[in-house]
Amino acid sequence: MTNRRKKSKRPPQRPSGYRDPKPVAAPAPARRGLLDSLFAPRVAGSGVGSMPRIRTALTRGVVTVIGSPALLICVIVFPLLVWGVLIAAGYQGPFAPLANLLALPPIGTSLDATLATSIFGLQGGLVGILAFLAVRGIVLAVLTSAVVTILDAGGLAGWGPGRAIRAMPVTFSVCIIGVGILTISSFAGPLLGPGFGILLQIGALVIGEYLFVFAAVIAVDEGRSMPDSITRSIRAARIPGAGNLTLAALYVVPSIAVIVVPGKPGNVFGVNPTIGAWVLVLTLNLLHVALTAAFAFRYLSIAAEVPDAPVRRTPPPRRGSR
Repeated sequence: MTNRRKKSKRPPQRPSGYRDPKPVAAPAPARRGLLDSLFAPRVAGSGVGSMPRIRTALTRGVVTVIGSPALLICVIVFPLLVWGVLIAAGYQGPFAPLANLLALPPIGTSLDATLATSIFGLQGGLVGILAFLAVRGIVLAVLTSAVVTILDAGGLAGWGPGRAIRAMPVTFSVCIIGVGILTISSFAGPLLGPGFGILLQIGALVIGEYLFVFAAVIAVDEGRSMPDSITRSIRAARIPGAGNLTLAALYVVPSIAVIVVPGKPGNVFGVNPTIGAWVLVLTLNLLHVALTAAFAFRYLSIAAEVPDAPVRRTPPPRRGSR
């Protein structure tokens, strides 16, 4: 028998200078804009387990405000100063809307529109509301930075104006968005009739609170830009099962009801504020700041679990182009 030589199993020799082609990486998903983040499927992550319960967050918010004497004093003094400035500018009342002086947008921006129209009229109010929104943006940035500092460090000892200044473009943009929500709902509401119109306006306020309430906290804590803070706020709000929509509704509905209920005995909601009216308004503004702290506490608890937006992929340069 003839012995057959076994064939060599060595791979065939490649020509000299041959290099394996680089593996083709999968294309990165396109970066989402504001509308893409709004209508994209909700993020299913582990943030639900880390998100504090509503009752826990509300308790932490109240403790944050009461436990800081400096913040407590500022929250009490600020409405007194604003009322004096409004009276000097010719404001004739009513006093009840000041219960939402320190409310988060878009609840707070509805007060700005009311004050601007009352002082400057319909025509001047369009310009005057920008001044009110600028002041609200500054106040919201300062309050949010103070609250975040207390939650992080346990006090205001490490607070500085740097983070508040950095967050002002975001807070002003959120106020502008709040005015846009109010404007669209006020025009679309009458088309649906009285009953559905009111539901539309309340629902618009709830949705605005639900989607954009974390933007100021993100800008203060993480130093992100305005578009990134807003889109990240939407992603954090839409984590399934976190209860953010419920908390937004629990915040908006009482804030509206407290200024439209009939007057109480003792002229609580009259033009000339009594001591009882001042106690009520100051207490409600303290609750607004406590809600600001509650929302901040909820976001800071799940900040590390909110996914970042996909990076926009830069298209490769065309061949022959310099």
